[in-house]
Amino acid sequence: MSKKVIVISSSPRIGGNSDTLCDEFVRGALDADNAAVKYNLEDIRFHACKACYRCKTPEMKCFQEDGLAEVLDKMMEADVIVYATPVYYYSMCGTLKRFFDRCYPIFRHLENKDYYIITAAGSSNGDVLRGIRDFISFSKNPTEKAVISGFGDVKSQPELLKEAYEAGFDC
Repeated sequence: MSKKVIVISSSPRIGGNSDTLCDEFVRGALDADNAAVKYNLEDIRFHACKACYRCKTPEMKCFQEDGLAEVLDKMMEADVIVYATPVYYYSMCGTLKRFFDRCYPIFRHLENKDYYIITAAGSSNGDVLRGIRDFISFSKNPTEKAVISGFGDVKSQPELLKEAYEAGFDC
């Protein structure tokens, strides 16, 4: 059965390490006949959450008209959600954190999703998984399927690229 897969890449370096692992995940998902889409947050103009609570309506829409409305809608429709980040100072990059803040209208309405986490770091994941897992825990009945972590130049690590591909294929 075909699944709807959404990959959220927060790398400021398109084609960088975490983004490359995202591409392999998407390639695997597509090869398995899933419907997969990847969003590079760096390509989407979006504002920070204003904490105004105007999104707390049955429509679950932010008043800010920017590029995130489509992404949030796709997350609601998805069976599988992948969050990917480079590790900066032992944490997720600021772009992913800002994105999580903007998920406020929907985060408690995400139900029965499978989650994958992709990270890329120079030497250590630090505490990055805790922050992402904390965010995921607000959804209803989440299932963490896998964590794919790259250290150093992922393009020179065929086994790691294969791991990302296979995770996408098996999702």
